[in-house]
Amino acid sequence: AILLTPIALFMTDFALSINWGFTGLYSAMLIQSLNAVGFLFFAYSIRYGKAIIVVPMMALAPVVTVILSLILYAVIPNPIIIGGMILAFIAIYLMAE
Repeated sequence: AILLTPIALFMTDFALSINWGFTGLYSAMLIQSLNAVGFLFFAYSIRYGKAIIVVPMMALAPVVTVILSLILYAVIPNPIIIGGMILAFIAIYLMAE
């Protein structure tokens, strides 16, 4: 990450003002705090649980994200996307057995 700092600085537009409101810095801090807590729960579950069950369940995170976004935006997906989500759930179930 330290090696990528010059690239990040090059990509930054310093002419724009920084958004210090809730949708800017504070939102990023909240999201990263939740990310850290999620990782701590993941590390705890790997340490004290069965990895054969925990890892496939963690693989469902993108599927859950897609489902939540479809619900929030009130969008009905096409049959191919629905089939893919169902297959993902079936695969996770079979891998956890």
